[in-house]
Amino acid sequence: MVNSYSSVHSTLIRTLLLWLLSNLGGTLWLIIDFSLERLTDYTVALLVGLVAAMISLAIIPLVVPFFAVMTRYSDWPRRTMALIGVGLFFLVANYLLLLLLPVTSLTGLLDLSLPYLGSAILTVLWLYGPAARPALAQS
Repeated sequence: MVNSYSSVHSTLIRTLLLWLLSNLGGTLWLIIDFSLERLTDYTVALLVGLVAAMISLAIIPLVVPFFAVMTRYSDWPRRTMALIGVGLFFLVANYLLLLLLPVTSLTGLLDLSLPYLGSAILTVLWLYGPAARPALAQS
């Protein structure tokens, strides 16, 4: 029972870290990208970041069970499973964005969402890297 609680706790911490770091990284990436053309466009990137954070936070209850199942299968590479989870999460989030926002083209949406995918992939590579984080492994 204690091992199960520890596994769920670790999964929740990693999921929230992934959510936080991918949203911060993606928003920072967009701020830099938007500000290169016009410095005053950083507010657009901040608004996109806020929408991305709200939509991705709404999907977290779907992602936590995926990562919990992932921890049960120790035979499979955790990094690969996490990257598959991030890819599925990205597809679901983009589908929701296409449904909920007045976006006319998938290319326009991908211009805004690919920085978040890149940031999420980098976060997964950091969280599940060969040099495992001792603080995360113990929690």
